[in-house]
Amino acid sequence: MMGDAIKLLKEKVAGHIDARDTERATLLSWPTAKIEVDGDPHPYESASLVFADYLQEQEIEVTFDVLEPEPSVLKGKIIIPSSLQVGDRLLVSRMTGQRYYVLGKER
Repeated sequence: MMGDAIKLLKEKVAGHIDARDTERATLLSWPTAKIEVDGDPHPYESASLVFADYLQEQEIEVTFDVLEPEPSVLKGKIIIPSSLQVGDRLLVSRMTGQRYYVLGKER
């Protein structure tokens, strides 16, 4: 009986988001972002979206001190691509007006 109660509780909380203002969406296009929020009749374009920094492509300037075969310094940039792909399920939060903040991806 206790096992049945635990199973029922797990089924009830499966897919639960622990925030009242957080919703789910699907990424329709990337990098020109377009999302479809669950339950909304129309998609939202990039002008209505703000993405968390860690979801976007990042460019990092680096300096390498090379010791062999002869000492020299190499400078450059490393580009870390965005982890977002079309079809990803997203967690979004409604901002003022008809804008959404994209918090992250669902697992």
